[in-house]
Amino acid sequence: MLFQFRIGFCRLAGGLRSTEILIGAREMWVSCANLKQSLYLTRTPRLYSTDLKIYTRTGDKGVTSLFTGERMPKNGEFFNALGTTDELSSNIGLAKEFAAEKRHDYVDQLERIQCILQDISSLIATPRKQQQSADDPSREARIRERLSFNPRHITELEDWIDQYSLMLPDLTNFILPGGGRVSASLHVARTVCRRAERSIVPLTTGGFIDEQVLVYINRLSDYLFTIARYASVLDGNKETIYIRPQSRKASSIERKLSEGQEVVQQDQ
Repeated sequence: MLFQFRIGFCRLAGGLRSTEILIGAREMWVSCANLKQSLYLTRTPRLYSTDLKIYTRTGDKGVTSLFTGERMPKNGEFFNALGTTDELSSNIGLAKEFAAEKRHDYVDQLERIQCILQDISSLIATPRKQQQSADDPSREARIRERLSFNPRHITELEDWIDQYSLMLPDLTNFILPGGGRVSASLHVARTVCRRAERSIVPLTTGGFIDEQVLVYINRLSDYLFTIARYASVLDGNKETIYIRPQSRKASSIERKLSEGQEVVQQDQ
């Protein structure tokens, strides 16, 4: 029952337009942990109206609305960032399912990250005003506070990175993405995360969203890299160290490798 409720709610949130994301992310989600507890205790029989349609036809001309109601082209900066953040969450979700099949111990962390990415989407869809109203400065301050990103999420990622790094062999050279299906899928999520970061840069430098969002996405790619290596270790797969052709350091590097690493050299 709980699983069905979660699936139904996630489908609803995923199908909402950007003007509705803020409500779903900030008021209904709160956090994944609270959502699970709430659904378990109340056993809400219905989370949404059956009258809600997936298609609205309002974006058929290539423009759609932010939460503020402002109509913008779908290929603009805001929707590029929204779409890439959604793509990132989807790739993390895929990696999460692969990791769950292997009973990896960081699955709940990936789900929490997906929830935070939903919050980030709501911030992107609600850009800050560039000119503050002089009529009610206290109201403007409250709005700005609601559109801020809590830096504790960044600290949380850093704690996880430090925790898993202690379980990994030293990294002194580039590694090739791979290391099994779970690890490879996390590497894909990492590269999408880097693209999401690039799409968010103009929004933070322009003052439209909290700059802490960019810090979080940057740190998230580091986390995904670390957890991809950790997944390879858990699955008993070797990570491949790349060395440039005829490198003088090749023999010395090979002597320093752990049992979970191997060297590959590309012929000239």
